Amino acid sequence: MTHYIQTIYRVLGLNEHRKARNLLLRPAFQLKLPVFILLLSMAFLALGVLFGNLYFQQTYMSMLATSTQPDYLQQVITRQTHEFKLLSLLLLAVYAGLVSVITTIYTHRLIGPTLPIRRHIKALRDGLYSHRVRLRQHDGLQDLANELNALAETLEERH
Repeated sequence: MTHYIQTIYRVLGLNEHRKARNLLLRPAFQLKLPVFILLLSMAFLALGVLFGNLYFQQTYMSMLATSTQPDYLQQVITRQTHEFKLLSLLLLAVYAGLVSVITTIYTHRLIGPTLPIRRHIKALRDGLYSHRVRLRQHDGLQDLANELNALAETLEERH
C-alpha cells in the first residue's frame, strides 16, 4: 500500500516527505480555476440538454401520435429519459472530479516554483547572498531561477 502512495506522490511531483495538503499552495487561486471551468461546462451542458430535450420531445410526440401502442411507447420513452438523466449526472460528477484534480495539479505546477523564488528574494533582501534557488528539473520558471542565482553570485562577489 505504501508503494502505491509513493507512486502517486511521484506522479504528482511530490516527494514522500511532503504532505498532500501542500498540493493547495494558494487555495483561493487554485480553487477558482476549476470552479470557473465547471460553471462554463455546466452552462454548455444545460444548453445542450435544453436543445436536445426540445428536439427529442418533438420526435417523441410524432412517435406517440403515429403509434398503435402509445401507452407502451410512453413507458419506454419515460424510462429512457430517466436513464439518460442519471447517466448525464454520473458523467458530470466524473467530469467535475477530473477537472478538479487536473486543474489543482496544473496550478500547483504553476504556483509551486514561485515559493522558492520568493524565499530566495527574501534571503537576498536580508543579505544572504550565498542562498540559491533550487527548482524541480522541468519547472517553467527555471530561467528566472537561473537569473536570480546569477544575481546572487554577483552580489556575493561584491560583498
